[in-house]
Amino acid sequence: MSLADLRAALDAELAATPEYYDFKVLRSEREGALWRVTLEPGYVFAEGQPPGQAAALGLLDDSLDGASAWWGAPVKGHASVLALRLEEDQLLLQNASSAPPGPEQLIRLYPPRFLKALVEAAWDTPWAEAALALRPALSRPEAAPPGPALSGAPFRWLREAQRRALQTLPTQRCGYLWGPPGTGKTTTLGVLLAEYLDSRPTARILLVSATNQAVDQALIAVDKALQKGRREALRGALQRLGTRFDPAAYEGREHLLPGSDPALLATLSRVEAARPRSGDAQALKAWSDRLAGLREQQRADTRRALRQARLAAMTASRATAGLGLLRSLDERGAGEPPFDLLVFDEASQLSLAQTLLLMPLGAAALFAGDPQQLAPVLRSREPAAQRWLGRSAFADMPHQGPSVVLLDEQSRMAPPICALVSEVFYEGALKVATDALQTPEWLARRQRPLADLPAADHVIVRPVKGPGRWSAQDHGPQRPASAEAVVEAVALALESGTWQPRELVVLTPFRAQRALIRRGLEARGIAEAEGVRVSTVHRAQGSEAPVVFFDPVDAKLPFLQTQDARRLLNVALSRAQAKVLLYLSDADAASPLLAPLVQRLRLADDRRAVIPLQVLAAAPAFPRNALGLRVSAGRVTGEVQRLSPDGRQLWLVNERNGAALPLDAAFWRAKAGLAS
Repeated sequence: MSLADLRAALDAELAATPEYYDFKVLRSEREGALWRVTLEPGYVFAEGQPPGQAAALGLLDDSLDGASAWWGAPVKGHASVLALRLEEDQLLLQNASSAPPGPEQLIRLYPPRFLKALVEAAWDTPWAEAALALRPALSRPEAAPPGPALSGAPFRWLREAQRRALQTLPTQRCGYLWGPPGTGKTTTLGVLLAEYLDSRPTARILLVSATNQAVDQALIAVDKALQKGRREALRGALQRLGTRFDPAAYEGREHLLPGSDPALLATLSRVEAARPRSGDAQALKAWSDRLAGLREQQRADTRRALRQARLAAMTASRATAGLGLLRSLDERGAGEPPFDLLVFDEASQLSLAQTLLLMPLGAAALFAGDPQQLAPVLRSREPAAQRWLGRSAFADMPHQGPSVVLLDEQSRMAPPICALVSEVFYEGALKVATDALQTPEWLARRQRPLADLPAADHVIVRPVKGPGRWSAQDHGPQRPASAEAVVEAVALALESGTWQPRELVVLTPFRAQRALIRRGLEARGIAEAEGVRVSTVHRAQGSEAPVVFFDPVDAKLPFLQTQDARRLLNVALSRAQAKVLLYLSDADAASPLLAPLVQRLRLADDRRAVIPLQVLAAAPAFPRNALGLRVSAGRVTGEVQRLSPDGRQLWLVNERNGAALPLDAAFWRAKAGLAS
């Protein structure tokens, strides 16, 4: 793939990304100096997009983190978005020049245009060529220069794979810390970076991640590891950069927070939000000049912080926007990377283009995440955009070797849930941690009855009838039958008195179904504020709960036929600790997305005798004599469920992962010594 191809991909995605979104307001409430604005779910107009695409492309998401807000009524005003509460469809605004709009009025959001920074980097030909030259290193990593070994000695609780990550990944120029759900990826990363800083007194690290929340979690994990490892002197060398962090997350860890002048940040935020209309050239020039001056002051503050920090943490978007500043930190000679180690956390959510254009900043790179969970957000349908922006660096990850460490022990999911997730999504590599299985309290928390379900049942399929429908009110797919069934199940669980609201979470791919389920719970007197969470699956990554109720709504919808949907299903199932309930129609169960899972559940406890397929192939009635039997074909054991009309093919459903494997009848006749 060429530089021209990369530039074409960025141009295509930029063209598909609206410059602004108009949302309808449900209510606005003052909270001290801030305003909390609740939006009508799903109602949005995306600038430059056909109406049919607006709902899909313009929904509130992480791309609006740090956006500028503008409104024309009741009084024209502006503000900046301090934070997003995506599951509540809420904005938290700061520095508002007037009261935000009320019910039925519109608020306009201008998202940060980080793609423009990527475009600028791609058009810096020497830099972009140096970045593309690193692409082969993703799939064929080389050994890094020798350095101190990391033993993890202060952390005796590390599991085998976690300890292996410390020992092998720092020896590679490109390393992959593959952390499936519940395996302690963030904790492992924190320990690894703490050990790295302690063993290399002059080393400098840049830590970037996909979202502000992920940056906060990763940085705090490093600080905790330094604290637990009794390396207090190093804690002051960590620095969080940016303005969109959650201050509450840093209680007791204020030494990590940015040191920029709060008054400067507030002024910059107000000016950014007060962009004049593009038609007023004179006002736009004055605004641009003032903004440039303020940003230069901020860059000076940031430069000081970066020079003093040994580990700097920020979002990947901020790193891209500040690429020039980060490049200027090279103090070791022209062309030398300013950082010894560049860490991409939640790397599966960062595009290959963004990753490569940042990689020359580090002498070595470490990618932490899970390629089987959520992928980068992509708006363009162009093939070039899919190649560069719809995939992450994990697409080039080697299958094995010292540069890849799979954390294969998890302590979240009960054994049957883990087995399902492991076989369907991780080729059987994921298992329950030995220390968890040896802990009676851990096992007891995962052996609890739920209404009519005994404690020993962990993965339950609840049949529902009735097709999905499009809701004009909620602007999306809904299925009343499954919504009612979920509401009833949650109500019964709470009425039993053995479950607390915070232990139950409802997941669905669609906001419209989320809204319908929320209204159903409210009608039963169950308010979400009391603890029962109803969330879209996209917002659930990183969370967990004892019980998960999953409602796909309609698995025949195009979105649920994609590879992204498979990752979404993995996220949904792997949130559960004790039980996961799936609400499926017959059509759902037969869909490409869910059929393997349903088949795996059905065949997992098959106790019938296994007949070698080669034996059956020796009979004249083959392959009809194999239909419905439990057979073995090489290393695969399962049930023969279907024959082609001409009898030339048969399909064996693997009982481990539910996948249907096509087999050639003539091949097996030949193995049995018969002519085809």
